[in-house]
Amino acid sequence: MRTGNPFKSKVISLKGKLKELKIYSLSRSCGFQIRKIKKIDSLNLILSFYNCNLNGPFSLAGWAFQLSKLISKPVSKQAIFERVDTNFINLCKQLLEKSFNSKLKSGKLLNKFKNVYIQDSSCVHLPTSLYEFYQGSKSYTGHHSIAKIQVIYNLVKNTFQELKVTSYTRNDQAAALDIIKHLKAGDLIVRDLGYFVLNSLKEIIKKNAHFLCPLKKNINLFFPHNNEPINLKNLLKNKQYLKKQVLLSTNQKLPVTLFAIKLDEKTARHRQKCAIQDRDRRKKITPEKLYLLGWDIFISSCSELEPQTIQDIYKIRWQIEIIFKSWKSHLNLERNIPARLNRPFIPEAIIYLTLLLTILFIMPIYRWAIKIISRVSLIKITKFITALMPLNNWILTYEQLVYSQRLIVYESRNRANFLNKISYLT
Repeated sequence: MRTGNPFKSKVISLKGKLKELKIYSLSRSCGFQIRKIKKIDSLNLILSFYNCNLNGPFSLAGWAFQLSKLISKPVSKQAIFERVDTNFINLCKQLLEKSFNSKLKSGKLLNKFKNVYIQDSSCVHLPTSLYEFYQGSKSYTGHHSIAKIQVIYNLVKNTFQELKVTSYTRNDQAAALDIIKHLKAGDLIVRDLGYFVLNSLKEIIKKNAHFLCPLKKNINLFFPHNNEPINLKNLLKNKQYLKKQVLLSTNQKLPVTLFAIKLDEKTARHRQKCAIQDRDRRKKITPEKLYLLGWDIFISSCSELEPQTIQDIYKIRWQIEIIFKSWKSHLNLERNIPARLNRPFIPEAIIYLTLLLTILFIMPIYRWAIKIISRVSLIKITKFITALMPLNNWILTYEQLVYSQRLIVYESRNRANFLNKISYLT
């Protein structure tokens, strides 16, 4: 009979995970490695990038120094610059795509749904010289180069279903249909107003899947029995919450369930104050709009949910915001992109390799830690990894994790943290 702790013998190695993805075979198929390896191979090039990226300000000279140290041979920054080309970017993309296919055990988050997806995006500011490749916003100060990272995150499996780096000009509405190919019957998608596209909602319903999102302003609602328009203010009057079957939009008349939850007086006043003080004078503040700001109003294709739990389910979307913060705050995603660039390969490599580190190393350690230690913070565990792992050859053992557990847990405080709020859902 087996006894003892099953995690004690476990070791997580970044080098081992890259080899599991068959990095050398991918290097040959992408055209990155054509001849016999003499000095710069794909595995050591990526590992040296992480050593450079997390040991101070990023530079090609620093990357070359870390690679020279790793292989015990001199490497120039010009050699790094020449090797980071289209073939290397294709290798990074294939490593990302292959890392999505790893089989993971499904967790028990919301038993009513097979998978719970969060769809969201984050922007990365790039040097203005890259505007030709990644067009961003325009203002009186000139053109800005911005890349947008579109993310589909599976909260049940705790992994990324899709990661896509696009130009800022491809907005969230254009990306609303990206999730359709991943959906199966019984799945749930939680996303914000940026992805509110009626055709996308219609396709989700066709897949027998479900969505949850806030109700967009100026969208017409109708009673299903007589197609009469709904006055939302009158419908909510003298109620604390509401659950009602309605039809959405004038043309498509899409059947959905409307959920409305009245906010406490303090939160409602804060929202109304912000709306009144908004600098955009094009927004007309009417008594009806001020009244509706005192409510959380959602629509969903799932009629089995209850208004009392809708707010808690929607809070789950903030998990992806925590991941975005860990990328930018502790993995130095934006700060490490050099200011003077005339081709996109270096910033693309920084973005893709940073995301690859999150998928292959940080998230597995996070999933491992929450099985052993309660109240683990993703942001703190990212900070812990960036401080310790480059000095430890990117290997983490059970003993190191347990010894450092006080560094990776939420601090004790009076107000409830994110895990406290959704603990009953897990």
